[in-house]
Amino acid sequence: MRALLPEPVEDVDVHEFYATGWVDRGGLRVDFVTSVDGAAHAAGRSAGLQTPGDNRVFAAQRDLADGVLVGAGTAVAEGYRGVRLTERRLTERRRFGLGDVLPIAVVSRRLTLDPALPLFTEAAPEARTVVVTCAAAPAEQRAALAGVADVLVCGEDDVDLAQARRELEARGWRRILAEGGPTLFGDLVSAGVVDELCLSLTPFLVGPGQITRILAGPGAWPELERLELAGVLEEDGALFLRYRLAAR
Repeated sequence: MRALLPEPVEDVDVHEFYATGWVDRGGLRVDFVTSVDGAAHAAGRSAGLQTPGDNRVFAAQRDLADGVLVGAGTAVAEGYRGVRLTERRLTERRRFGLGDVLPIAVVSRRLTLDPALPLFTEAAPEARTVVVTCAAAPAEQRAALAGVADVLVCGEDDVDLAQARRELEARGWRRILAEGGPTLFGDLVSAGVVDELCLSLTPFLVGPGQITRILAGPGAWPELERLELAGVLEEDGALFLRYRLAAR
């Protein structure tokens, strides 16, 4: 890879690129991949858009996170499992002073999650999966999931994502990596809790049809959300963009 911004550099250290201005400061970082024509997935999964470079970036961002935040729909569709870190991944994390576990938090208002999912059953005991929900969620489902996960109740009728961020930070998650989906991304921005967007723009056209963008929600925002470009990587025609949300 070569860095285009802020200075052109060949053979950049991907971990260093994404660690700068992040590891020390912390925050909530959102990671997405999109095609040139704006699709967030191909054939129903983001994997259809990925390139070798995007896979490297994805791994590096996980190496630089205290925990992963994901929406329930994405977790099920993408087949999320509990994260078991290899020695190579542990070496990278230790290089930047991060811990030896990477837990996942899944956001679900309705709690239509099967406790037998690998997301719960394959999580290491020291990296127990967290379920973020609200008080309106079915009590029987909350009780069932409490047997395989740590359940956080944040909000009354809907999930309060600002409270969820505070609760996760209280658990030591200073650097939170949100991996989608589009509805969660929209809700996180609306809640004012996103500090950075890392966007992989891969050189594909998905083509006509109903395209899911990286951001979804019930309606248009009253004003635009300003982004500040913090850096760009390029590999084989794919661009890897770091944006900071203005004044965050």
